[in-house]
Amino acid sequence: MTYSTLDLKIDSYCATISLNRPDVRNAMNETMMQEITSAFHSVGQDTSIRIVVLKGEGASFCAGADVNMMKNSIEQTSEENKTGTMLLSTMYKTIDGCNKPVVGIVHGHAFGGGFGLCTVCDIVVAEEKTLFSLSEVLIGIVPAVIGPYTERKIGNSWFRALGISGERFDAPFAEKIGLIHYSVKENDMKMMTDHVVKQLLKGGPNSQAKFKEYLRDMDSFDSADVIAEIRANDEGQEGLTAFLEKRKPNWIKD
Repeated sequence: MTYSTLDLKIDSYCATISLNRPDVRNAMNETMMQEITSAFHSVGQDTSIRIVVLKGEGASFCAGADVNMMKNSIEQTSEENKTGTMLLSTMYKTIDGCNKPVVGIVHGHAFGGGFGLCTVCDIVVAEEKTLFSLSEVLIGIVPAVIGPYTERKIGNSWFRALGISGERFDAPFAEKIGLIHYSVKENDMKMMTDHVVKQLLKGGPNSQAKFKEYLRDMDSFDSADVIAEIRANDEGQEGLTAFLEKRKPNWIKD
């Protein structure tokens, strides 16, 4: 499938989705939201893909919502605005529900909706000078769509403070509060990304998918049932056998 606002490249076991509206710092419009959703559906169904990397082309990861889209919202009714909001909600839900590890590679700016993308990635690597902001209140709106994901990621206390202030902060602070996992120098971005991907490829794909499902709603699972099911399936049997035989499991390809 051809996309107009992003690029999708598949290299061996890794799919890279690159936001590609660099002239507007990868600000999200309706088309981009729909295409991100479509791309994640596509890679989620491809059993040959193990890891998904989400990044942005140009000077920024994602500066939030597109200005023209915001202009249009001024003239729309509440019901018309809800249509656009549902596109955004569906996009985040699709990324969060992806059955493969999602790695965010962030630089430049991650404001508003771009901040939200960080909250639905499993692991986030950010260049140390990246600026983050829950900027919605600064233009008179509320970070409601990304709220559940943000609170889950950084906790209610920091969500309250940053959501009500719109304050900008850098990658070291984002790492401190748990929004990202690795704040690194620009020259070290590729090395850290390669390290994260290599480590993720060591895990069993089915167990990683089950773990993500478990994380999204732990209260609905019986933990003993989860462990018993995983140990009894083919991947669990292969992993345990490989460990006992001191060899690599069959999902690790040299």
